[in-house]
Amino acid sequence: MPRNNDRTREHQNLAASTVFKARISKGFIDAAFGDGFLVEVWDFRTQRLVHGERFKELEKARRRLQEIKNDIDSMNLERFQQVYVSRHPRG
Repeated sequence: MPRNNDRTREHQNLAASTVFKARISKGFIDAAFGDGFLVEVWDFRTQRLVHGERFKELEKARRRLQEIKNDIDSMNLERFQQVYVSRHPRG
C-alpha cells in the first residue's frame, strides 16, 4: 500500500494533462444567471466535473479557457489540483 509521501512524489512527477481536460459549454446555467457559457475542467479518468466558471460573454470564456489549458499543459498534477480542484477559495 503506497504511503502519502509516495503519492505526493507521484503527483509531482505527473503532468496535469495526464488527468484533466478543459472545455466550454453553452446553455442555460441557472435561473439567476440565465444563458451563458461554462468553462469546465473535467477529470477524464473519473468522468467528473471538478471545476467550473460561468461567463455571459463568449470572448471572456475563451480567454479563460486558454488560461486554464495553459495551466494544464504547464503545471504538475499536485499544483493544478491545489489551484483548481481545492474546495478552499483561492486568495
